[in-house]
Amino acid sequence: MLNNAVIDLSILKENALKVKQKLNTGVKFCAVVKANAYGHGAVEVANAIYNVADCFAVATLEEAVELRYGGIDKEILCLTPFFQKEIDRAIGFRITATVSDIKQLKILQTRAKIQKTVANAHLKFNCGMNRQGIDDLKTLKEILDLSLKCKNVNVNGLYSHLSAPENKNVLNSQVNAFLLANNLIKGYNNKVTCHVSASGGFLKGVQADMVRFGILLYGYKPFKSDLVDVKPVMKVYAPVLKQRLIKRGEGALYGNLTAKEDLTFNLIRYGYADGLFRKAVTRQFNNRCMDITAVLGKNNTKWGYPVMTNADKLAKQYGTISYEILTKCAFRAQKIYLR
Repeated sequence: MLNNAVIDLSILKENALKVKQKLNTGVKFCAVVKANAYGHGAVEVANAIYNVADCFAVATLEEAVELRYGGIDKEILCLTPFFQKEIDRAIGFRITATVSDIKQLKILQTRAKIQKTVANAHLKFNCGMNRQGIDDLKTLKEILDLSLKCKNVNVNGLYSHLSAPENKNVLNSQVNAFLLANNLIKGYNNKVTCHVSASGGFLKGVQADMVRFGILLYGYKPFKSDLVDVKPVMKVYAPVLKQRLIKRGEGALYGNLTAKEDLTFNLIRYGYADGLFRKAVTRQFNNRCMDITAVLGKNNTKWGYPVMTNADKLAKQYGTISYEILTKCAFRAQKIYLR
């Protein structure tokens, strides 16, 4: 028997519509479906909110191609630069490239010219996250000047990432840096789509020309905010294999942990190879095995025993964030979509 990841697409659409209603007039909606839509299934998610989103964002070329095969014909932005060997395929599938230096722009121009087509590109500007991007306005201007000569590349976007939108000082500093880049590129083409906010920046009121919505779509917030109410989209369940009774002083599974009293628990077919970490959390006896976990109580729904029903609560126990829980917890689960 397989684990079940139950994904409610009606809640997903409700979350998408709620955040879209908070956008200023004319601001575009970009749905971030990288990492298999944070574990929810990229093709199903993208199709479910196709009419809500203006475009989509992914992390790799393969993720983008999967969406194309899944019927998504809107713009797809790849948030990491392509490797040189990927560029021809990316152009062929009409995937918008991220460009963060002159070399990348030149290669994109050369390959698009050979294919006798025009490739779209968003320039990535570094506002202080220091991960990827053009580091200063001088270099940005040089790239923009070159882009005017690149007839086979359409620079239709400029974007950046905010490293700590919950920190007011960091947020203001990075937004101000982005606005300088925004003003510069608008002088070249005022129709360029500039975007700096993901869910966190949006919750702090930063929108620009477009907002990239990720974690909010799936029902979670990067930090506390009353701006919008969203609900979790996915829950993960595991089948119960059998029930066991151990006596006080006896152990179970690997390790030296022993029961402090007579104890009844269920063995479920979910282990750390299924995605969640080995460490024991609430309602669990001893650490997980690779494929089996001992859980306390008899909470067994029609889908199986609930392994993950709220990523925020589970993340707190593991000392991590909901993003990591969502992208891991359904690794070996079959996805069941409710509409």
